[in-house]
Amino acid sequence: MPTLEPVSEDEFKRGMRGLAAAVNVVSTLEAGRPAGLIATAVCSVSAGPPTLLVCLNRSARTHRILLEAGVFCVNVLAAEQMPFAREFLARDPLERFSACRWSSLATGSPALDEAMINFDCEVADQFASGTHDIVVGRVVAMRRRESGSPLLYFEGDYRHLPVSQRA
Repeated sequence: MPTLEPVSEDEFKRGMRGLAAAVNVVSTLEAGRPAGLIATAVCSVSAGPPTLLVCLNRSARTHRILLEAGVFCVNVLAAEQMPFAREFLARDPLERFSACRWSSLATGSPALDEAMINFDCEVADQFASGTHDIVVGRVVAMRRRESGSPLLYFEGDYRHLPVSQRA
């Protein structure tokens, strides 16, 4: 079978803008200080054992910190946290965590108190792919609130779904 040429990076980026994704703050600690980034490339891997993956650009400051710490928390943002998400991105990396209340679960990684869900993880595996590393986390603790709507990223901007009643 002939080798197929991939689509261009620009074409791929335009296509990915049409894939709605949850907005997450991936957080960890460096020498007792919080570090983190906003990520939309997060998904479940398996329920047995509970694992998820996060795709991290190797050029991101948090990439090195997270792998050295060996632990992280995926904080799934709620729709009303859109201003926080914008502020988090705009702030200096050393000041990003002062805008909200944080606590910790099992690993000690910062867990955003107002998040829809906190997935507290230990690094279980890591794979290189292109400019990113796929980091697999074993979920060791979780916290979930029972109401609200997730913050999404779609077509280059933040969006949200209408709030519905959970069964």
